[in-house]
Amino acid sequence: MGPTVAGYGQFIERKSSLSSMEIFARASSEAMGMAGLSPGDIDGFLFATTPGCVEPPERMMLADQVAGYLGLHGLGYMEHLDIGGASFNAMVFRAARAVDAGLARNVLVLGGGKGSMRKEAALAGHSYERYYTPAARAREYLPLSDYAILTSHYNTVNGGEDRGRAMIAVRERENANLNGGAFFRGPLDADDILESPVVSDPLHLLECASPSDGASAFIVSSSAGSDCSVSILSYSEAHDPRPLFERPEMLKTPAHRSIPSAMSAAGVSAGKVDLVMLYDAFTTMVMLEVEAAGLAERGKGWKYAEENSFGPESSTPINTNGGTLNTTQPAFMSGGVILHEALEQLCGRAGRRQVKGAQRAMVNAIGGIMNHSTTIVLGV
Repeated sequence: MGPTVAGYGQFIERKSSLSSMEIFARASSEAMGMAGLSPGDIDGFLFATTPGCVEPPERMMLADQVAGYLGLHGLGYMEHLDIGGASFNAMVFRAARAVDAGLARNVLVLGGGKGSMRKEAALAGHSYERYYTPAARAREYLPLSDYAILTSHYNTVNGGEDRGRAMIAVRERENANLNGGAFFRGPLDADDILESPVVSDPLHLLECASPSDGASAFIVSSSAGSDCSVSILSYSEAHDPRPLFERPEMLKTPAHRSIPSAMSAAGVSAGKVDLVMLYDAFTTMVMLEVEAAGLAERGKGWKYAEENSFGPESSTPINTNGGTLNTTQPAFMSGGVILHEALEQLCGRAGRRQVKGAQRAMVNAIGGIMNHSTTIVLGV
């Protein structure tokens, strides 16, 4: 058996009084404890965060400082990844490759930060900007304006309706009501979604994930150190760094390449795995991902949630923890949260939301403005 995910941990608060370093330590300690390891046993480290989600002053070589704070003093392999929420799947895969190559035996994968800090900076008028090709002249409020444009274009091209898209949030809330760790629970219907404030037309508040403070951690190891070790069955990634308006086909996203590739490599289809975890910072993402996975025809993703349950007893359980729409988005990166839930399910630790006999899970994560997509298939 090759490298496995031998431990995992997570810490999330809506707005934490802890420092970023303390948050990283909480998640890492839980993951190492599950794997039966101490900091001295860790010889590989991968790290990801979002700019503005670690306390000032600005820190050079931040991964070094995090590793030092955690007591990781005997590293043979180290890397800092920066593809947003897609980073977690990518880091787990790279950790496995490092173990295969003999660069490390026990690799800590860690990401997160304090999203509340970045949110407050945005409210104060300081938002992200990025470079464009020389011909482009644009300013934008990332990522809301971009996903609103994508959603509007999708509706125009495919005849999509806001009510169908709203049902994605409704289905995820049904799952969140089975998850005691979800921050948002209680009754929710499509009217509630559509009557919530418009944050960037046509997106409503209740179909956008809320930023939070937290971290997710995973141990990739050459040996099974816990009572649940999860294998990496396949992996694929796809990237398109262009802004949406520079792409000839805005709705043909990197997810439409990475998901089929990973599923094919694992010899399964999305309808044949026991669990599907999809990145859901916005409901629009889920529409496109169910199409990329072949669960819905191209242009029909907006209807999928109207016609199908996402629940643990359904034919294809999706985002069984309620997704990050209900569990929040630490440091604007949802990838660790959905990967954590997949591991909970495969290890039989999901409680009331447990998918019976779960043995295979597909996790797709997105980074940037549909710039990056990483897909991993896991099994026990």
